Amino acid sequence: MVAVVSDDAASQIVSELSKRLAQEREAAGVSKKSLASTAGFDRSTARYIENPEDNPTLLNLIRYGLALNLDVGQILSECLKEHLGAKPLKKRPSKKS
Repeated sequence: MVAVVSDDAASQIVSELSKRLAQEREAAGVSKKSLASTAGFDRSTARYIENPEDNPTLLNLIRYGLALNLDVGQILSECLKEHLGAKPLKKRPSKKS
């Protein structure tokens, strides 16, 4: 099976998301320590989420977004836009009974 989505594209999207989240936190004037306390994780997790080289869990992204009142899904969607439609999935033929 040949991979349709490259690791490079996926890594680039995660990197863009991390950078956007850091920008949103900074624009809100919230420190990583304060964000971490509100989100219920430690400061190293906030740093991990904002590191473009790392791959945070969905649970931590949700906590991060709730702590800052951010729509993380919308931000992810914006990061995905330039990559969408490059290689559409092939539909499987439907099975007739």
